[in-house]
Amino acid sequence: MKKITTQGLTVIQKVIILLCSFLSMHYTSADNDSRNEIFLSQGWDHKTRQTVSYTSFGSRFIPYDWFITLEQSDSRELFRNNRNMAALGFITVQADEFNPDGLPVGLVRDNDKKNGDYIGLTCAACHTGQVGIQGKRIRIDGGQALIDFTQFEHSVLAALKATLGEPEKFLRFAKHVNTISGANAETLKGQLQIRIAELEQHYAVNKTDIPYGKGRLDAFGQIFNAIAVEALHIPENTHAPDAPTSYPVLWDASHLDLVQWNASAPNKEPGPLFQNAITALAVYGTVSVPANKLTYESSIRISNLGDIQREFYQLVAPQWPKEFAGELDAKKLSAGKGLYDQHCLQCHTYVNSTDKKRKLTAVLTPVAEVGTDPLMSDNFNNRTVKSGILEGDRLMILAGDKIPAQTKPLDLVTHTAAGALFNQPWQTIKAVFKEYQSNNSASENSTLNYKARPINGIWASAPYLHNGSVPTIYDLLLPAHERPKTFYVGNIELDLIKVGHVSSESPDSTFFDTGLRGNSNAGHEYGTQLNNEQRWELIEYIKSL
Repeated sequence: MKKITTQGLTVIQKVIILLCSFLSMHYTSADNDSRNEIFLSQGWDHKTRQTVSYTSFGSRFIPYDWFITLEQSDSRELFRNNRNMAALGFITVQADEFNPDGLPVGLVRDNDKKNGDYIGLTCAACHTGQVGIQGKRIRIDGGQALIDFTQFEHSVLAALKATLGEPEKFLRFAKHVNTISGANAETLKGQLQIRIAELEQHYAVNKTDIPYGKGRLDAFGQIFNAIAVEALHIPENTHAPDAPTSYPVLWDASHLDLVQWNASAPNKEPGPLFQNAITALAVYGTVSVPANKLTYESSIRISNLGDIQREFYQLVAPQWPKEFAGELDAKKLSAGKGLYDQHCLQCHTYVNSTDKKRKLTAVLTPVAEVGTDPLMSDNFNNRTVKSGILEGDRLMILAGDKIPAQTKPLDLVTHTAAGALFNQPWQTIKAVFKEYQSNNSASENSTLNYKARPINGIWASAPYLHNGSVPTIYDLLLPAHERPKTFYVGNIELDLIKVGHVSSESPDSTFFDTGLRGNSNAGHEYGTQLNNEQRWELIEYIKSL
């Protein structure tokens, strides 16, 4: 277990930290018993929560009956059993009418009469969090997930290869799959070989020496490869997706003028629909981009995207759970508010969550000024790719500039998403009407910035900074050279004092090294000159936001 430094803390604070440390040994992310789960008031009822969690947007990973039947690579235990899925960081739950097979949050069944049903992911997989407080597990709707996406992918691939390679494992697999689908053994072997080869090629394209670990993904890098390399069949466009960022929280995101860590996406319609269509393509959505076609067939469930976005607009930040985490100190709150107004408010504005039509403006800070790791921004702004068969096509299919021979990967992604949406015009129109909200227009849209959003609910969204390089709020208020150089991610137990997840080593945790490329914990040195008493006052106030 990582040593916890208690120098400079009060006796009560030391006791609470040691208690959290003790609990963390017994309460890791794998201890997911949904019967102990608690839901905070965030604007969703059970039906809404389950609908968002189990509505497909067109992600197709592997055939659904394969996933239900698949064993782990090194045992006869089902891959989908709760212990294994929780170890990968998924939130496991009990079956109900919305989720009859008891899938983890965000894994969904995509029904397709033509091609058969698939298992896929949806928004909730990466944007649902949880924290543990003294044996209670608290769901954070729209929060930051701690799934290890790469480990999940490679574990499924290993299980498929073991199934194909081990006769007894294959017989068990085939018996169940054949019962469901009627496929014969030789046909099934051929299908397994094809999908294994496809996944191996996909993982080779997205190979990176930078471990993502739990709670992070280079979503831009992978979607750029999905379109510029795989959809267009141009291997030389490959670029390592080596700038992973944390899964951002989604409460209030629908109300902002700009979204994405680098503020690259305007949030007025049809912007949100484009962003969500791109997300579907990023996580195993399918799209065909033939030459000389105006629109492109895809697996995207466009109407469902409108439903999902509409529900996220109703979501609000979670409030500090006083009944489990303790009351806040009124004296510290008062002093902390003054400090917040002085050191934080210029970038992190207040939110009135009772205003259901609130319009929020993100504050943009140049990357060089904020000083946090620049790799995500650099990759986004500096990468260029060949446009292949899309050269000369209009950016927005029927409008916009013509795509040059060498262009930004975002141009190819935007064009492809437009082609997929225009391929289903009626569904696209319905989705826009479903989700439409009158957000502010962005006054600035330079991608050479990082976005500062309102930080309400930040107590429930550790680790911090865009790349997840700082484990607690207390550490973020320290000068960069005093912040932890390494820590572990995966334990959901909330550090009630420093505010973040308790860092503890376990078989299911991942190691974060700030010395690696893209993992710097430097920058954001705002309020770092406060004395220790002031830090605790500011932290107390931040808890209340």
